[in-house]
Amino acid sequence: MKKALIFLTILTVLILAAVGCNQQRGDVVYIERVIDGDTVETAAGDLIRLLGVDTPEIDWENNQSEFYAEEARKFTIENLTGENVILEFDQEKEDHYGRTLAYLIHDGENFNQKLLENGYASLMIVEPNDYYEAEFKQAVKKARASRLGIWSQVLELERDLPVISFQEAASFIGERVIVAGKIVNTAAADSINYLNFSDNYQDTLSLVIFNHNLNKFDYQPAEYILNKKIKVLGKIELYQGSPQIIVDDPHDILIID
Repeated sequence: MKKALIFLTILTVLILAAVGCNQQRGDVVYIERVIDGDTVETAAGDLIRLLGVDTPEIDWENNQSEFYAEEARKFTIENLTGENVILEFDQEKEDHYGRTLAYLIHDGENFNQKLLENGYASLMIVEPNDYYEAEFKQAVKKARASRLGIWSQVLELERDLPVISFQEAASFIGERVIVAGKIVNTAAADSINYLNFSDNYQDTLSLVIFNHNLNKFDYQPAEYILNKKIKVLGKIELYQGSPQIIVDDPHDILIID
């Protein structure tokens, strides 16, 4: 009777542990080639897309790269090429392109998180694959505060782009600029977040962040950026007679204070 009770207790603990964990360890694979910072290929020819992260894009056809894309790819090459890694899965094991979705465990570390910690990638949480969301957001927060890698983009590009105030925005329609100022008014709607440099809607520049891009942020923009001084990188467009910038990536915003 005592042995049966012990067995049932152990079984219950194991079941509860399994229910509370939505990740699964997979096979050990050998990384043969690195496509870009967040996509690798195994010796068996399988493509793996790293979960929870998004490194800058490389346009192979036009031989163009986004800011810090080459550095991110080099970091992944130096760390993973010719190495064995353990695949760790979340809820979905494959995307609609047929690529394996996984966290890569290398030398006992989560390499996906390592990309975030060192500023080589921004966050990309796609439900239901959110097991490491809290840890990844914390990693991004630290890299962003230290302006590592992609988080130095605005500072690097302001050497070559016009740095303007929001009052000057109407004179730069269609141009890529950096706008410096303080966000004094925000609003969060069903599909869009608005960040404004003025309370006067007839005389302001609005930053537009669509809700489908919020999974790239480690904070809620309408709440966190309110009353903060920022510099924002983007192309100024005209919408219903007022200038706006559509912000797709969080590293287009440099939070000053």
